[in-house]
Amino acid sequence: MNPIKKWNSLSLFTRIMIGFVLGIGAGLVLGEKASAVAFLGTILTRLLTMVVAPLVLGLLICAAADVKDFKTLGKIGGKTLGLFLAGTALAVAIGLVLCNVMQIGAGFVMESTTPYDASEIPSVAETLMNIIPTNPFNALSTQNLLQIIFFALLLGFALIKLGDKGAPVLDFFRAWTEAWKEITNIVLEFTPYGVFGLMADIVGKYGMDVMLPYIKTIGACYLTCFLFTIFVQGGLMVGLYGGISPIKFFKTMKEAILFVFATCSSVATIPLNLKCTKNLGVSEKIADFCIPFGAVMNMNGTAIYEAVAVVFASQVFGIHLTVAQQVMVMVTAVLASIGTAGIPGSGLVMLTIVLNAVNLPLETIALLAGIDRILNMARVIPNIVGDAAVAVVVAKSEGELHPELVKEEE
Repeated sequence: MNPIKKWNSLSLFTRIMIGFVLGIGAGLVLGEKASAVAFLGTILTRLLTMVVAPLVLGLLICAAADVKDFKTLGKIGGKTLGLFLAGTALAVAIGLVLCNVMQIGAGFVMESTTPYDASEIPSVAETLMNIIPTNPFNALSTQNLLQIIFFALLLGFALIKLGDKGAPVLDFFRAWTEAWKEITNIVLEFTPYGVFGLMADIVGKYGMDVMLPYIKTIGACYLTCFLFTIFVQGGLMVGLYGGISPIKFFKTMKEAILFVFATCSSVATIPLNLKCTKNLGVSEKIADFCIPFGAVMNMNGTAIYEAVAVVFASQVFGIHLTVAQQVMVMVTAVLASIGTAGIPGSGLVMLTIVLNAVNLPLETIALLAGIDRILNMARVIPNIVGDAAVAVVVAKSEGELHPELVKEEE
């Protein structure tokens, strides 16, 4: 068989996995010279950035319109947001307990770092107020997804309220959405090459030794994310409530999980996550609402990272945090996670809000910046798995979950 045809005949997951493994190998062999292929990752990131804002706009306008009445929209939206916030709070609590038990920062001698300038970081109140756009077209051009979500839901509901008058505009956005889905499918074909470039560059730049100085912090972050993803999201939410085998759930989610692990972008994973969630039997109406909404609002893993970083900072600087202060960390992390865009590195910026809440040195951010990418690769997994798990729970509660109608994947 022609090698190109054989390659194209492989599943997307298999091709991504091959690119992932080859990228690690290239990074180890070539070292810093592997940066020569970093442009492949940049191309992938730019392509995905191109499709995300228009895709989310169309999906949520149609999703809001398909719900058909504000009462139902509020019911689904309320359930979704409530589950996101509850899950995030639980994730932070688990992270705090585990990090305190592991003493992740004990015995660490910190070198001097450059103070971090947080003068431009918005307050939590400002972050919440900024959900309302002053100009929806500017929100689209700047990829402000919180504002896009607000505008799209409002427009979708308005169009369905208009009835026949709104039908032409709604039909336009339905066609718009289908067109962007097709563009997204084309973009996803480039994923294996982009993942190869990303992994080669990361491993070549940092090597395996980068993990040694922070092994407890990295281990705590990965362990907490693993436990939360497997037992809370896969076991309790999907298995116990949703009635879907956790093994089937994670098997169906494998493409999205591997993709987000490599790209560190829950927003960029929206198209794959939508596909995987629908393959679980979640209706289009629920999936098209929960997944784009969750990509911005549901940051379980980011909140875990914030809890890990705070405990690390307190122990490195020899500062004792009381139970009350750790509860403040939990509350602030939940609120901060709402304003965290689902793109690489944003959690590092939002960490400033959490550090300020308990008066910990902002130098912590500079200290963790070097391993942020490694931590990010773990914390994005609970984000996107949580979006799918919440979609399953909401769909189940609304009678919109039908796994028996989905054909088993080969």
